[in-house]
Amino acid sequence: MRAVLLGVTVALAAATAGGQDDGGLPAAFALMGGDGRTLALGGAGVVLEGVPAAYYNPAALATVEGDAITSTYRALSFDRRIVEVGYGRPIVGDAGLAITWTHASVADLQGRNYAGNPTEKITNSQNVFVFGFGRPVFGEWLQAGAGGRFYYSAIAEGRATGFGADVGFRLTPRPWFTAAAAVRDVATKLRWSHTAGENYEEEVPLRLLAGAGLRPWKGLLVAAQGDVGRDEEWRYRLGLEYWIDDRVAVRCGVDDGAPTLGAAVRVPRGGYTVGFDYAFVEEEFTAEAAHTVTLALTF
Repeated sequence: MRAVLLGVTVALAAATAGGQDDGGLPAAFALMGGDGRTLALGGAGVVLEGVPAAYYNPAALATVEGDAITSTYRALSFDRRIVEVGYGRPIVGDAGLAITWTHASVADLQGRNYAGNPTEKITNSQNVFVFGFGRPVFGEWLQAGAGGRFYYSAIAEGRATGFGADVGFRLTPRPWFTAAAAVRDVATKLRWSHTAGENYEEEVPLRLLAGAGLRPWKGLLVAAQGDVGRDEEWRYRLGLEYWIDDRVAVRCGVDDGAPTLGAAVRVPRGGYTVGFDYAFVEEEFTAEAAHTVTLALTF
């Protein structure tokens, strides 16, 4: 019965990261994270600023202005969900730092034995903590950043931990143009241990992200990105963002052929601003809608 329970659980863990061509890779769940703004822009996050930059490109943390707290909830099919929490702030020397926590889980799934009879309920969780730091290198037009990742997963009777690193660059030669590149999961390995005594190690594939952002006129952003991992084909993303005024924006994008939509609202209140971002993404392998909501407080 343990073997069946473990097999079902591992399969469901892969489904937690499913919907991508890379769903079977180690720590694939981490590729599904993202805030409402980035996902609405087709996932083209390597050029974007703000606290979520710790997740995509730590170099952009040099643009963080004021303390910021973010919280994201993404509802997926098959009772899967992803929750993200982040905090960032500027520090001395025009640098910035941020830390984020991404939690992917599947809860209350009914386990069954070889005869098909119900056993215990299954709950899986996978987590990644990301710390990032970014600062200007040459004036304000070139920024560099680095970060670290810590993984922790609990799947049935198995537990895994792992560490890795991220590096990134962001180039803004003109106010209307930005280019960026980042490498994620440098030298990252997951070490699994099971109560039955089975221990093994998995290598998390290195991932390259490269993209550009164009602001042809006030209020409009065009963001493009290509990213690739080991034994994968390039995945291309494109997003458009238009701020109708200082408080309301609409967004759309394409994530490797799949359409994305979204909107944003910013409400200033005295010395702080409350932000709301929404993204609609069609899941690739189920054709069902995935809804993402991000709330942010800047002060």
